[in-house]
Amino acid sequence: MLVANAFENILEQYVPRAHKVIRAVYDKYGYPISRHIHSKWSADIVYLLMKPLEILFLIVLYTVDRNPENRIHVQYSELRRNNGK
Repeated sequence: MLVANAFENILEQYVPRAHKVIRAVYDKYGYPISRHIHSKWSADIVYLLMKPLEILFLIVLYTVDRNPENRIHVQYSELRRNNGK
């Protein structure tokens, strides 16, 4: 989740219009789809499907950001909470 959230932060910063569209689609379909994950094997399948996305997110983070580790770390730190995000 930290990597996905840091990637979303990159989208917010560099392509805000695309971020809004992606966020709207995720908000509309993400939770309803997640309600169908009832077993260990279905959770494992979702994990395996998401792993390539995580790798893509990391590639983008390390390509775009000078300090990607800091962006990832900030996701759940006090610094991010104090900025209202």
